[in-house]
Amino acid sequence: MLHKLLAAGALISTILLSGCAQTGLKMPALWAPAAEETAPVAAQTGPWRPFSADSPWNTPIAADAKIDPNSDILMGGFAALNTLYINMAEWSVAVYPVDSRKAPKRYVRDLYQGQYGPGFGPLKRVPIPEGASAAGPDFGTGYLVLEDRKAGKAWEMRQAGQDLDGTWFTGFGAQVDLNGTGVKTPWMQAKEPSLAGSPRPSGLPLLAGLIRTEELKAGKIEHALAFGSPNVRRGMFVSPASTAPAPVDGAPAKALGMPLGTRLQLDPSYDIENTKLSPEGKTIARALQTYGAILVEEAGGNVLYAEAAPAQLAEWRDVLTPEEMHLLFTPEFMSKNFRVLEIGEPLAGKAAVAK
Repeated sequence: MLHKLLAAGALISTILLSGCAQTGLKMPALWAPAAEETAPVAAQTGPWRPFSADSPWNTPIAADAKIDPNSDILMGGFAALNTLYINMAEWSVAVYPVDSRKAPKRYVRDLYQGQYGPGFGPLKRVPIPEGASAAGPDFGTGYLVLEDRKAGKAWEMRQAGQDLDGTWFTGFGAQVDLNGTGVKTPWMQAKEPSLAGSPRPSGLPLLAGLIRTEELKAGKIEHALAFGSPNVRRGMFVSPASTAPAPVDGAPAKALGMPLGTRLQLDPSYDIENTKLSPEGKTIARALQTYGAILVEEAGGNVLYAEAAPAQLAEWRDVLTPEEMHLLFTPEFMSKNFRVLEIGEPLAGKAAVAK
């Protein structure tokens, strides 16, 4: 049942991104960072992570971070849905390391006419190694990342695939600066709305918040995690998200769901070490206490995301399972021990579509 829910949720995200109209909003004068983005920067001691040390993804939550006044209500709605699951073999992100100087440069056509992000387009070529494929299943989100750590760049795609003649296509692709903050200018302030977009409906990078094999083997995750949930306030976003798709016509509105960009935190005082979680589960839980998790898209269940290329899935067999957190992270536990950090005033979103 959960698998079907996850599948439905991922398809919803894809549909929302593929055709949305602008919604009305009041333009803010400035894009001020949320409270949790101003926490002290911690020195990195663990495995490699994307983005700068002052990125909201890499900044620990301040001890005095404000809790949203509706936290209990929002967490009640979140926790009532299901236990915490980790997307791995399906609905996650396939990550391929590349050397962009040597990898074959391939044209990637637009699956939807004119929908390109930075680094993609008719005159652009993308480094895609032989044998690369998007995360399954077919007709799902099709997330694919080509990561060049030395160059400090990544190329990310949604609904990535190949025609029968081998030509690559994508529903939306965008190049990412791995040395930047991982946060884009919101769509209403960007030169073009497409510049605020990413393969995710929130405009947040696919690499942001992924659970990586090297991190769990080292026992350290030094960044916030990405999460998806059905409890999303459609058409709204807050920083560090930069956009949100408009609600689907006829879909019920959620007046009190979480807008994209919302950050959750596991109570840092909870004694994770004296639980029956595996060492890997404890590593994930500690990250949820220190950095929290950021809402990146709507999904069919409450999910985190682990990297999912074939080589990574092979490594996960001895390290992590999708049900890793089930033993402890039950609906009752999450409703009592998670909190929503202050959301602030959400902004109305728009699908990031090139002109």
